[in-house]
Amino acid sequence: MKMFSPRHAWTVGLWLMLSGPWLLAQPSGPRVTEIEIRHVGPPSVSDSLIRANIRTRVGDEFRPLSTEDDIEKLYATGFFRDIRVYEEPGPEGLKLIYYVEGHPTITEIRFTGNEKYSDKKLMETISSEVGEPLNEPRLYADTRAIQERYRKAGYPRTTVEYEAPVIDEQTGRGTVTFVIRESPKVKIEVIEFEGNEVFSDKRLRKVIDTKRRWFLSWLTGSGLLKEDQLETDKALLQEFYSSEGYIDFEVRDVRIDYMSEKKVVIRFQVFEGGQYQVGSVKFEGNRLFSEQEIREGYASEGRRWRIEMVEGEIFTPQNLRRDVTRIEDFYGSRGYITDPVNPTRSGSFRVRAVRHPNVAQGTMDLVYEITEGERSYIERIEIEGNYKTKDRVIRRELAVSPGEPFDMVRVKLSRGRLEQMQYFSTVETPAEPTEAQYLKDLVITVEEQNTGNVTMGAGFSSVDSLVGFVEYSQGNFDLFEPPYFSGGGQKFRMRATVGTRRQEYRVTFREPWFLRRRLALDVDLYHEENNFVSRNNLYDESITGARIGLLRALTSRITGGVSYTIENVGIVDVDDSASDIIKAEEGYRLVSKVGLSLSHNTLNNALMPTRGQWTELTTELAGGPFGADTDFYRIELKSARYFPGPFEGHILEIVGRIGVVEEYGDSDRVPLFDRYFLGGAYTMRGFRFRDVGPKDSNGEPIGGGTYWLGSVEYSVPLIDRLRFAMFYDIGNVFAESYELNSEYNDNWGVGFRLNLPIGPIRLDYGIPITTDEFNDSSGRFQFTAGYNRNF
Repeated sequence: MKMFSPRHAWTVGLWLMLSGPWLLAQPSGPRVTEIEIRHVGPPSVSDSLIRANIRTRVGDEFRPLSTEDDIEKLYATGFFRDIRVYEEPGPEGLKLIYYVEGHPTITEIRFTGNEKYSDKKLMETISSEVGEPLNEPRLYADTRAIQERYRKAGYPRTTVEYEAPVIDEQTGRGTVTFVIRESPKVKIEVIEFEGNEVFSDKRLRKVIDTKRRWFLSWLTGSGLLKEDQLETDKALLQEFYSSEGYIDFEVRDVRIDYMSEKKVVIRFQVFEGGQYQVGSVKFEGNRLFSEQEIREGYASEGRRWRIEMVEGEIFTPQNLRRDVTRIEDFYGSRGYITDPVNPTRSGSFRVRAVRHPNVAQGTMDLVYEITEGERSYIERIEIEGNYKTKDRVIRRELAVSPGEPFDMVRVKLSRGRLEQMQYFSTVETPAEPTEAQYLKDLVITVEEQNTGNVTMGAGFSSVDSLVGFVEYSQGNFDLFEPPYFSGGGQKFRMRATVGTRRQEYRVTFREPWFLRRRLALDVDLYHEENNFVSRNNLYDESITGARIGLLRALTSRITGGVSYTIENVGIVDVDDSASDIIKAEEGYRLVSKVGLSLSHNTLNNALMPTRGQWTELTTELAGGPFGADTDFYRIELKSARYFPGPFEGHILEIVGRIGVVEEYGDSDRVPLFDRYFLGGAYTMRGFRFRDVGPKDSNGEPIGGGTYWLGSVEYSVPLIDRLRFAMFYDIGNVFAESYELNSEYNDNWGVGFRLNLPIGPIRLDYGIPITTDEFNDSSGRFQFTAGYNRNF
């Protein structure tokens, strides 16, 4: 590269002195005397808009570069298909004529060759619309969008083009035609892996999202070639192998081999590499706490969180990140916190994990470099963004207070509680510096979301038959804040259900912090008319009642409750053919009862638990000192236990129930509506609703005073959103209280668990094994909502 030297400067200066007068003497260009706008075809925009987008003005010296800039600016508006500028000399200067041709307006969009998708569906896919200017770059983007839709649906060889638009120059209108050449669906017959020795093809096929074609693919949409899904599969395989310690794993190639026009074989070529184990583990920079203390970790919610990546364990990046978080929480629980904005700031805690791989030995040596910083305390807790929810509703969920050490573990616990309330779309808990370096303000920043919903729908089950419902619910209700009644952290719901076999109207209210304590107050008002309780349609049941209850968490897993219920229950519309036992129950009774409950819950998921147990003991005392028309007491124990199976996604469910109800005092029997019944989708699935237990001479179930039930179910995942289950139910109902003998009914069966967009659904087919004289041995379908049975 040549440098600009002083000699060069002297030469340039001399040239300017000699040529400057000559340059100044050059004549200037002609002046623009007039600017005219001419439209080719119908005008697409007004002249004033065009003039506003050109820089050249009448009286300006004509410069060709200026008109080129004008053309670029006009094109940039997107209104024009063609722009030309002509110069017309005159005696006093130049007249500029701008010829502009606007984009034609789309008057029709056509599709040809489409059978998979209707014209309406394809119109939803593209961005071009009738009445808008015809824009060819947008048409090209539309062809790609249509092609992408076909590709994602399993038609990878479908091609889409648009024909040259048919344009009427006189009217400025155009017709667009998309030409679609649909290819057949490409089905995946085989998925193979090459280079894998540690894990079998069968195991790896469970890791990826791409699946082979099978007989239920029509329902699940799997088994079709979707090339974009293969990229996701690569990431899933990478994550799986790294979680098993194979850090050097890579997918080297994915081949798609066509067996025919409609069938392919997919082959993943992989390199597994070796499995790494943790070599040495060292800590540097820790002066406040010993290495052993850091390894032991910290305790939270009744559990101790220890460092897991110790010498000899399989090394995985996921566990390393988890251990870094645990070291941060170990220090954070003691007030040594990280500054997320400036982690290297003086006084801020930070930890960095350094990996030293030893390829020869297949180990990974770890060094945790720790900067301990200074201990921080909470000066103030500020709440921002809650325009609806009251401050006290948020503050009562916090596990920290001003003046305490800035315990990041408890701050995380507080954030989790706020997120579980489902009042907020986001919850942030940053630490803000104050004038004193060791003091921090905890700022709770929330973003409110809608907590009120009105829903309507319809459903069907083998018990309730066809029902429709309408419901209003408010998850952040406030009874004392009219007219909007929101922001107080209470729960409120009104629901009306009307069906062919039942009607139900219910209002529920919950105050989770009754008397400003972590004590939940529940109030229920309800009315039910049930026409399905009699097997032979001999009577109906009517219930109008109210319930008030208090529920308190005794520990993190144990909850205790007390309740009072008053109901007016009627056995009505009794048929003349009913037995004397049923006729004796006809009429209304007032039931007043108090209940106690104790439950223990360790389930890891409320929707579909895979581990843990739920056990509940309930007692009720009706009548006696609580008045009303009937005296009885009830004791019932229910338990469900879940175990993970030997393979991924397999679940074993074991359920046990036993209960007794008995009259006392002036009552000579337990009312029909408070006796025990078994049979149906929620208990013994091979029998009709209430069909197991004592019956009268007509075969009508009359319930009993004692029951027991056992159930075992084993379910396996077939594909995403679909599980297959096998089950066995056994149990019986006995007429008298505390009566137990060797008699039982049992059944077995199979079922499916579907997680559909409308919600989870259970479909079971139960087959009786042991029955009584009133039951048949034929199988029956049981159809209900939910993944789990309502115990």
